[in-house]
Amino acid sequence: MASFKLAPFWRYYGGKFRSAPRYPQPAYDTIIEPFAGAAGYALRHHDRKVLLVERYPIVAELWRFLIAVKESEILRIPEVEHVDSLPSWIPQGGRILVGFSMNSAVTAPRKSLSAGRIKLRAMGRNFEGWNAAQRERVASQLHCIRHWRIIEGEYTLAPDVRATWFVDPPYQVAGSHYVHRQIDYSALATWCRARQGQVIACENAGASWLPFRVFGTMKAGPSKRVSYEMIWTKEGA
Repeated sequence: MASFKLAPFWRYYGGKFRSAPRYPQPAYDTIIEPFAGAAGYALRHHDRKVLLVERYPIVAELWRFLIAVKESEILRIPEVEHVDSLPSWIPQGGRILVGFSMNSAVTAPRKSLSAGRIKLRAMGRNFEGWNAAQRERVASQLHCIRHWRIIEGEYTLAPDVRATWFVDPPYQVAGSHYVHRQIDYSALATWCRARQGQVIACENAGASWLPFRVFGTMKAGPSKRVSYEMIWTKEGA
């Protein structure tokens, strides 16, 4: 199963899937993402024991759904342009999944395709929105995350165990897009320092709650604006 490469189940704002291979490799059999989001780092190492912690109920419900749902149920979810058009038998988690598929890199699921995406679909860009290709991709990956666990709540609910901790919170700088963006960064810094094992903490340039160093540059959006990704690490015994 380790050789089976996953793609993101959905695109989330600030997700780390593309940059995950550049971060340190996990030193432990257990990976914990206390700000789970779309779990971009864990997806790259999905064969490990993975524990996600997520404060946003919408995202936590989506992970509960994906971990438990049958492949056949995913394949039955029809292609729609509005979430409210989905059949009544589809549970909340499925509706959230379709909602996140309506737009890329958003912080909350959308109800419908944007006008721009509808235009792209009409031009033959059939990867836009929820479609057959996405159904098959998601269904084919479910067997790789059956052993994952999800805790809904604050990052502090994570068990105090020796693990690889991938800490990717809403950024102190440029994290205003998230639904749950109010964080006591001083408390988070103390918590990170106290974790057992390996800690990898992510931030943007200008963050001051840990002694971050420059990790790399990222280009995003049509303007290809460059941002500086920062990192702080702790190697546990």
